[in-house]
Amino acid sequence: MAQIEQKIMTKLKVNRLPSLPHVLVDMLQACQGNHASFQNIATIISRDAAIAARVISLANSSFYNCGTKINSLERALLVLGTDTIKTIVITASVQQFFSGFNTEHTNFLKQFWKRSLSCALIAKSLAILTSYPNPEEAYLTGLLHNIGELVLETNYSEQFAQLVREQNSEQERVKKEEALFSVNHASVGAWLAKEWDLSDFTVDAIEFHHAPTESIQDAHHLVKLIYLASHLSSNEECDNTSEESNIAQTLFELNTSLVNEIIVKIESEVVDIASSLGIDITTQNQTSTDHNKQVSLAKYVRNIGLIQTATGELNRANSKIELGRAFQSTLELLFGYANSAVFWYQSKNDELSFIMPELPESVPIKFKLEAGRSLIAKSAIQRKILCSIDDSSSANKTTTPLPVVDQQIIRLVKAKGLICLPIQTAETLFCVLVVGCHQPISQNPNQANLLQYFIDEIAIACEETLSHIQASENKASRDELSQRVNEIAHEANNPLNIINNYLVSLANKLNDHTEIQEELDILKEEVARTSHILLRLKDLEHDAKDTQSGVDINSEISNLVTLYNSSLFLINHINCKLELDPELMHNPANRNSFKQILTNLLKNAAEAMPDGGKIIIRSTASVNVNGKDFIEILIRDTGTGIPAAIKNDLFTPVASSKGNGHSGLGLSITKNLVTDAKGTISCRSSEKGTEFQLLLPQ
Repeated sequence: MAQIEQKIMTKLKVNRLPSLPHVLVDMLQACQGNHASFQNIATIISRDAAIAARVISLANSSFYNCGTKINSLERALLVLGTDTIKTIVITASVQQFFSGFNTEHTNFLKQFWKRSLSCALIAKSLAILTSYPNPEEAYLTGLLHNIGELVLETNYSEQFAQLVREQNSEQERVKKEEALFSVNHASVGAWLAKEWDLSDFTVDAIEFHHAPTESIQDAHHLVKLIYLASHLSSNEECDNTSEESNIAQTLFELNTSLVNEIIVKIESEVVDIASSLGIDITTQNQTSTDHNKQVSLAKYVRNIGLIQTATGELNRANSKIELGRAFQSTLELLFGYANSAVFWYQSKNDELSFIMPELPESVPIKFKLEAGRSLIAKSAIQRKILCSIDDSSSANKTTTPLPVVDQQIIRLVKAKGLICLPIQTAETLFCVLVVGCHQPISQNPNQANLLQYFIDEIAIACEETLSHIQASENKASRDELSQRVNEIAHEANNPLNIINNYLVSLANKLNDHTEIQEELDILKEEVARTSHILLRLKDLEHDAKDTQSGVDINSEISNLVTLYNSSLFLINHINCKLELDPELMHNPANRNSFKQILTNLLKNAAEAMPDGGKIIIRSTASVNVNGKDFIEILIRDTGTGIPAAIKNDLFTPVASSKGNGHSGLGLSITKNLVTDAKGTISCRSSEKGTEFQLLLPQ
């Protein structure tokens, strides 16, 4: 491609290609809520070049593509998924709405839509007839073969409209496009196909669909298919002329009668599709249907905006009461329903319950989730909108009176009847919104459709908001419990410390009474055991709050020392000093294992200083040992040191010499946990104290 053409291409706006309002309205209806049918959406998209172009370009983008080119709409739609497709359709609708409407533009879009769809259907039929192995690729290429026209019309609307008015032949239009824009629509379309990473043959088929016939004879099968399909679909009367007959004969040796049969069949199919969408392709004038579709699109875009705003309000709710009020204000804003009520589902009792917000202490209205109990329950069970006012023309009209509870609720919402709106996802029922009405909902189908879209959208918002509310309430409960546990442990440790100090003082005064000394030792042990029980209570509370993987070494050391300062260290008159390296980052070690290691080493240090002393804990972010980087934790005490007889079997399970409550496995367990973490532990001890060195890989 020439350099000047490349510069022009990069300046063209290609992300806002328009579609007919008829098609967009149909797509929006198909995309509504959680009940959107993938197959239905796919069928509609496969009939519109502009939306198909968006789908293909996104599916082949680096975000979605996994290295394999996507050359069919079906595969592209599967890659993107329903939610992404809905976003594409809604975005296209909003853009189309704000780009404005006029008769000439609508007429162009109608003819463009007809030619693109006709070419796609003809290309697929010819592909099957001539045994091309990928008919879906032929269909997609046919649908996009004139996409360059849409780009030029979007970027140069006035000049391109003049070209359309002149009604030149295809060859003449191509020449005039080059004169006006320095490129033609075939070159633009080919450039886009290449940008979207479509196959090289698709690119060629789009670029050369206006080339001389003799230059196409030996081209790839797909190129010849699109060339013939383009010529057959560009004939406004869709009758086979001598030129098209010659092309069909030259490229595929197809006789005139067979080609005519294909054209008639495709023409009929296009007319049927157009009729189903309300597109009048038989006239160049804008019809009342066109105007109505534009109005419908405007309403859909407005409603989408309002509902998106409403869901934003729901997301700001911090409680069920606030969420219920947001529901009610939204219903009044969007639909004018001034009186409504929210019946929350209680899964524990399988019932629906309503409490008047202005009277939270009042007795709630509630009933089981059974069809015969209330129209509200029936609505939730059937997962559909129900209205208590029967349409007089309905064959299903019934004279069965409503249950008393429904009659009471009708009075509550000050209306003639009820509309029940179940708010639920595929798995979960949250509530039923009940609004007062004065006429059957069946009298206003558009209102019913919008209500369905509304409840589907807010069900998603409701799920997120309730999850957030529940998490906030759980956190508040945990925080309250945590604070209370800390207060109780702190309050209980204070008298224990006083008792312990008096016991020590009493032991000194009764130094000569051996019997009494033994009893005092028992009392001191019980005081220490009580302190440990309180310590474990706080420890459990910290465990419940921690959910992260790995371990913050410095934070874990600080937390554990904080606990021991109000219990173990306090009772044993131990001062603990921390020298923690601020450069020490989060470590992948198992938190519970590290905590057990630290606990064992600190308890050993405390027990080595029964008359009080000092513990120093130091962390270092990086220590290199034999070419490998480790983090280092040093724990040093000022005790009397480890006896020589114990040093040799320091990390071996032994019978404890510490009395009841000690298994003799502390350092053995510590060694095993360090080994599992691929670290090392060593010990140095003298009469001046003991130091344990712990090395863990970074």
